[in-house]
Amino acid sequence: MRPLLARLARQLIRWRLAGSSPASLLALGEGKLLKSFHRAARCSPAYRTLLAEAGIDPALIRTPQDFRDQCPVLDKAMTFKRFGARELLAEDIKTRDLASVLTSSGHGGGGFALGLSTRAQLKDTAFTIDLGLDLAFDTDRRRTLLINCLPMGVTFQSDAVCVANVSVREDMACALVNQVGDLFEQIVLCGDPLFLKKVCDHSQDIGLDWRRHRLNVIVGEETFTESFRDYLAGVLGIDPDDPGSGMIGSSMGVGELGLNLFNETRETVALRRACARDPQLRERLLGPTSASMPVPTFMVYSPLRTSVEILYADDNGNGDLVVTLLDPAVPLPLLRYKTGDRARFVSPAQLKQLADAIAPGYLPPALPIIALHGRSKDQLPGGGHVDTFKEALYGSPEIARQLSGAHRISGAANGLCWQVQAARGAEMNLPELTSRLGQEIAPRLPDTPLTVTCMAYDEFPHGKTIDYERKFVYWLTSEQ
Repeated sequence: MRPLLARLARQLIRWRLAGSSPASLLALGEGKLLKSFHRAARCSPAYRTLLAEAGIDPALIRTPQDFRDQCPVLDKAMTFKRFGARELLAEDIKTRDLASVLTSSGHGGGGFALGLSTRAQLKDTAFTIDLGLDLAFDTDRRRTLLINCLPMGVTFQSDAVCVANVSVREDMACALVNQVGDLFEQIVLCGDPLFLKKVCDHSQDIGLDWRRHRLNVIVGEETFTESFRDYLAGVLGIDPDDPGSGMIGSSMGVGELGLNLFNETRETVALRRACARDPQLRERLLGPTSASMPVPTFMVYSPLRTSVEILYADDNGNGDLVVTLLDPAVPLPLLRYKTGDRARFVSPAQLKQLADAIAPGYLPPALPIIALHGRSKDQLPGGGHVDTFKEALYGSPEIARQLSGAHRISGAANGLCWQVQAARGAEMNLPELTSRLGQEIAPRLPDTPLTVTCMAYDEFPHGKTIDYERKFVYWLTSEQ
């Protein structure tokens, strides 16, 4: 698509979204669901086998509710561990039409899953990415440099912004800001939390003045806390509570399904920060037990691209996140695919009722929202959560500056053990760092016995040589 036509198309989508509601968009998405199912049942050898084993006759799946009530829920073990790529690949996709392969991180265990894209899909990828960037950062109005620091070969295609794919090289990322940042009206920095911490540390070591530029950040790969958002904001000169400032927002993808399936917006960031400040608001929105848990990440999704279900929900509506892609030409049809995350739906009507408590003049997004609680495996014994420790790690910017960001939680007979890696050069401050971290975490887990140890960089035994190419393991049970 030519640049001018692409920009006009994005403006038209903006206009349509402004006049839409989550309910109307969900209804449109429902119309695509059965087409995706019947195409998978017809074209995927692996899916045909799974349906036959479940005793499902595709001809009897006539409504979206039939699909949700009867069709099997898939996961990595049922698909990639059992079937080869030839059985998973849809028969209406030819091998010569495949243009890219992306592996999952392997972080969830059970080996790697694959995401395949065709050449036709890649032609649309740039437009999809540019639309998301424009909705989040007004990239059609501002000349933009996007510095992509994501690992594992994750790259961006764009026709609207200038992209630098530097992977996990903090020196290259900072050099780009210094040398070409002034050519652009804004910079979008993209990476995972642990590496973005390293970028911030390096930039402070070399005296990089981020405040010369308008900065935005896309955070991927894992969940993060509001204390981490505040830490990034302080280093990069961003005010998360000012709509006129840059934005720090998260994006969630699944390697075998696609990038940016869910993302934060300014409205959802405001909602999360309001819930972090006001436990009563959080309880009114998410239920009485929410006050004892970390604030979830509120994210929107496009129901024209994905169908979302929450299965096996508890009394507060929190359950397993299940996704079905609605793309009629996806090479690997993965229907009702369990991502391994915990989430719940957020009611637009409830947001409207609570608007005054969230922010003056607050308007909910036009897209539907989920509250993401992170990976199911991030839940700790006794009801705690990995994000509780992440929140404490960045509770004091002064202390966080002296840490690498890496830490390990492990189960012990008398409670939990928390080992934290200090930054290089902070060895003389280990007793003080240990004491301060203990003060930060204790009020957050008052009923859990804890042992806290801050260790010198080279003495930290877990991922001692962090390469930032793999997701870091923060939680380890005593059985593992």
